[in-house]
Amino acid sequence: MTNKKQPIDWAAIEKDYRGTTRSIREIAAWFSITEGAIRKRAKKHGWVREAVEASTQAETVEPVRIPRPIADVPKVEEVIGRGRNLADRLLDELTAETMHLGELEAIIMMNEVDPDRVAALKQAVSLPVRAKTLQTIALALKTMGETADGGRSGKKAARQARAEGAAGGGSKFAAPSAPKLVVDNKR
Repeated sequence: MTNKKQPIDWAAIEKDYRGTTRSIREIAAWFSITEGAIRKRAKKHGWVREAVEASTQAETVEPVRIPRPIADVPKVEEVIGRGRNLADRLLDELTAETMHLGELEAIIMMNEVDPDRVAALKQAVSLPVRAKTLQTIALALKTMGETADGGRSGKKAARQARAEGAAGGGSKFAAPSAPKLVVDNKR
């Protein structure tokens, strides 16, 4: 038995490629060649799929979005833990930068010759930038803390607690108690 390659009918393939809405994979299977061979030949000779272009212009199909499985969604506690670790590392980095500020400025001055770059690097390690970084980290930690306790320590919860305290205690905003009946039965 000999494995002789049969000649490829490129004219018929080109006709199917240009004139039908069949996929390239289907055309390749029909003619017993690879999909890549058809794509390569089409690119080389500039074949254009008019039938496919017309059908794609007529109807645009929205891609189907498959949601992530629930098992892949991280738990709130895990995200908060990672956020706190990140904030801790950023605080450590900020502390090291603050402690060695003079050394950083000296390194910048020794190694940089471009005055614009020197100014930009000095600005990056300046006090306002470090203070803003610390403020951002503190805000992130506060938000994570409020999220961790289910929002029980937020502004709404604090207002609710104050309202309950005012209503329940002996303040002027407390609900009036029921009238007391005073009866003297000793007569």
